[in-house]
Amino acid sequence: MFGFVVADAETLSDEEKERYRSLYCGLCFALRDRYGQLSRACLTYDLTFFVLLVNSLHEPAEASGASHCVMHPVPAAARPWSRSPWTDYAADLSMALAYHKVLDDVADDGSAKARAAARLLAGAYERAQARIPDQCAEIERAMAAIRAIEQEDAEAEADPDAAAREFGILLGRLFAHNQGFWTEGMEALGCALGRFIYLMDAAVDFAADAQSGSYNPFVTLGATPETMRTTLALAAADTAEAYERLPLVQDAHLVDAILYSGVWAQFNRTYTP
Repeated sequence: MFGFVVADAETLSDEEKERYRSLYCGLCFALRDRYGQLSRACLTYDLTFFVLLVNSLHEPAEASGASHCVMHPVPAAARPWSRSPWTDYAADLSMALAYHKVLDDVADDGSAKARAAARLLAGAYERAQARIPDQCAEIERAMAAIRAIEQEDAEAEADPDAAAREFGILLGRLFAHNQGFWTEGMEALGCALGRFIYLMDAAVDFAADAQSGSYNPFVTLGATPETMRTTLALAAADTAEAYERLPLVQDAHLVDAILYSGVWAQFNRTYTP
C-alpha cells in the first residue's frame, strides 16, 4: 500500500486522534516484537487502517498500555498503544508488503539504496513467510503479474486498468483472511480499495512517470487532472459501496475520515494550485 490510506485529521476529535495514534503505535511495537527494531521503518498508516477496520468489525478484546519509543525520544513521555489479535497479522503484512515494494524499487532503478534495503529485509521476510505463507505466496504472484503488465509495450493496447485490478485482487485476498461471516464483504472492500490505491498512486506520480517513461495508466491514456479525478471518484464510490455494507459501529467516524476524505490528501496537494 502506498501511504494514501490516512485519516483527515481536521475532521477528528482529540479523542479520535489519540485512538488513531494508539493503534499506529501498537502496530509499531508489534513490528518491533516480531521483526526487530529495523522493521519499524516498514510502519505505515495504511495497515493501521486495516487494524482499525477489523477491530471495528469484530470488536475483539484489546491490550493497551504506554511505552517509551526509540523512534520518538523527544518528548520522553511514554506513548499510549493499543493492540488486538489483528495487530500481529497487520505487522506480518507490513513486512511482506514492504519487502516486495523494495524489490519493485530494485527492479525499477536498481539503486544501491533499494538493494541494501532488500538485503536488510530479506531475513525478516523469511519469518513473515513462515507466519503467513499463503499471503506471501499471493503477494509474490500478484507483484509478478503487475510487473508483467507494467512491462508490456504501451502500443500493444493492453488494458490500462489491468494492473489496478490485479492490485485490488491482492488486497481483497489479504483483507479476507480469517474474516468468517464477513469474508465476502472484506474481500469486496479490499478489491475496491486496492484498485483505488493503485490508480491514486498513478495520478500522484503522473508528472514523474511521464518524464521518466515509467508505466502509468493515466499517462498511457493522456489523462488530465480532471479526468483522473473523475476516474478516482468512481473508484472511491465503489470502495464506499463495499464499505457501507459492513456493520461498523466502533470507531466508524474515524474510518469515515480515512475513506471519505483522507485518501484524497495527496491528490489534492498535487493538483491544487
